[in-house]
Amino acid sequence: MKGLGALLGLLGWHAALVVGTQRHLPLPERVLAYPAVLASVFTPEVLGPVAEAALQSAAYLLGGVALAWGLAGGLRRAPLALLWVLDTVPPFLLLLLGVALGLGVTLHQGWTFPLTPWSPLMLTLMVGSLALPMAARAATQGRAAYHEALAADHSRTARAMGLPEAQVQRRAAALARPVQAASLGADALGLALSLALLEGLLHFPGVGDTVYLAVQGQFSETGRLEGEHLTLFAGALLALLALAFVAHLGLRWAAARLDPRPLAEA
Repeated sequence: MKGLGALLGLLGWHAALVVGTQRHLPLPERVLAYPAVLASVFTPEVLGPVAEAALQSAAYLLGGVALAWGLAGGLRRAPLALLWVLDTVPPFLLLLLGVALGLGVTLHQGWTFPLTPWSPLMLTLMVGSLALPMAARAATQGRAAYHEALAADHSRTARAMGLPEAQVQRRAAALARPVQAASLGADALGLALSLALLEGLLHFPGVGDTVYLAVQGQFSETGRLEGEHLTLFAGALLALLALAFVAHLGLRWAAARLDPRPLAEA
């Protein structure tokens, strides 16, 4: 049932965005045309290029989620002011700072800066830019859950019964992990939108770049999404949202599996 709800949510977002970008047509006409647009996404002419571009975007998006998961636990010990700062920094600003720093170092040394999609340096910059704000938000929520667990009645009872403080803290950390995973899952859609912006700024050949150009009205000379342009946009958008929902559902599953508390019986 949850999987069906997620699928309907994915199609709902896709329909709203596809219909919303065709502002030059009357709304009833856009709504009636949507099923045909969705069906055209699964033709070989569109599915092939979109699937190839989705591999690039998946490397950035899922890599960002994985790095954010790894960073969130360590950042939980960072000063709260630092977490607030990292939370508010836009990913595109982090990427621009990283590129500027990379250019400054490589040009000074006479090296070539690899501003290409699959270069290890650009892959690191893209993934890091996506992951850092997301990890800071998850660490803030995990930090709150950790301290709440330490102050809870069960922790006080455990100390009174002679349980070592280190074990009490490990238990509190275990209770904080599902909170961090849930926070990352809630950010998955926002991460996909940030990815579209980053790929669009650099014109990297991912599905995010196609979505970015379409939304900016740069997909054709008229600025209108029609014909092949509309079909390609719909396919790229569906792939981008699908990646976000995969990350969202995966992190929700992880949050449920990591929760050490016993499940309540119906």
